[in-house]
Amino acid sequence: MKNDINQEIEKEAVFGITPILQSEKIYGFMDAFLVLSGYCIATWSYTQGSYLATLVNFKQLLIGAFLGAILMLVIYQLPVILSVRYGIDVWIWLRSVFGHSGVKIMTVIIIVINFPWYAVCAELFSSSMTNLAALFGLKLPDSLHAILGILCVLIGTFIAYKGIGTITWTTRILVPLLLGVGVMVVIIGFTSVPFDVIWNYKPVDNGYSNKIIPYIISIEANFAFVITLVGGMSGVPRLTKNENSGFWAGVLGQGLSGSFFVVVGAVMSIAMQHVTGKMIDDATIMLATLSVPALALASLLLVAFANIGTQAVGSYLYAVMLKSSFKKADYRVLIMILALYVSILCVWGKIIEFFGSFLTLSACIYAPLAALLFVDFFFVRKQKLALRSAFGMPGYHAYDYTKGINWIGFFCVGAGIAMSLLIYNPITGEVHNMFLFHLTPTGFSFMGTGILYYIFSRIPSTRKYLLRDREELTV
Repeated sequence: MKNDINQEIEKEAVFGITPILQSEKIYGFMDAFLVLSGYCIATWSYTQGSYLATLVNFKQLLIGAFLGAILMLVIYQLPVILSVRYGIDVWIWLRSVFGHSGVKIMTVIIIVINFPWYAVCAELFSSSMTNLAALFGLKLPDSLHAILGILCVLIGTFIAYKGIGTITWTTRILVPLLLGVGVMVVIIGFTSVPFDVIWNYKPVDNGYSNKIIPYIISIEANFAFVITLVGGMSGVPRLTKNENSGFWAGVLGQGLSGSFFVVVGAVMSIAMQHVTGKMIDDATIMLATLSVPALALASLLLVAFANIGTQAVGSYLYAVMLKSSFKKADYRVLIMILALYVSILCVWGKIIEFFGSFLTLSACIYAPLAALLFVDFFFVRKQKLALRSAFGMPGYHAYDYTKGINWIGFFCVGAGIAMSLLIYNPITGEVHNMFLFHLTPTGFSFMGTGILYYIFSRIPSTRKYLLRDREELTV
């Protein structure tokens, strides 16, 4: 039995390297939608909703959370069709953008800046467990906080170890229940306080004299919230049976389910501020305070274990992403490394405190990455990849570039980061260029990086450097 499990995991992991045949694909739209929804509706969405409520009124928050998120998703998720069409991870295609060695460097960078999201999950799981214990009159010592967070990481890692089949069944059960909890939280929030308290909510003092600045920051937060998913965006769609299912499962799973839970977090925070005087983003405290004990207990358990499901899906997706770049690495070793990284962050315990800065700083990298993938796929290589070179087959070196690194790709990433920081400092909140700030840091970086890369592809000398694969095209 143990050998069978190991063989299954190794087969799944190699999906990040070898193209998946149509007969091997396992997902229709609904399963892909549920898995990707499970990836997005962890309680970090509540943290995002609470953060947005400190910036804008409730109606502005609604518009930004849904329309802002879906707009960004519809654009940057378009290249996911390459994963469905060819059965490969986007990181295989990105070898054409960064080179074989370059894509390894970029993969590690993405893991370092993105996997702290799972420390957010673990932190919120720990808080949930503490509040559950409080319902039974037990006060857990503060020293257990980090241990409970690490427990969340370990359970999620165990599920990821069991493979995509276990993850699929987990999300089939968990996601519908969690969506029900979300509806329940909204109902409790609106019925526990007068309707107009939430509907007409405005932040008392967001610290900005210019009212347009917090609104733009809220849109930026929504852009950044969804674009940080680009690193693992093809892990599930490449297992789907057609391009429409793969694309819309990602857009709607993240843009509807994820955004709904962001709004749930906002409703919860606003209601708690009205009742207790404090804006709290922990669903367990809200449910324990505003609902009947039995309902609170059931809801608290579901909310708590949502974080475990997200940890499992994230560990699987990012381990396969690493496997795409480090093909000799063992899948099981990779998920253990990821678990260790998150556990260290749990012990540090400061990730929630720096949530807003972390969100925009991570988007500084993701926006250029998403732009390069988008422009390379549609406008530079025009949906045609030299697969032999992409997989490093002997005698095929189109993507070796300069000692394995495409310096044009890295230059464009650096330029995109500079574009974002040029107009806004996410640490201090200072706006450097108000005119460009209207495009949002993520939006300006995405557009600027894409245009710069396209210009390089049109200059004869750099075009020859980038498109040395044209004589070898196979797809």
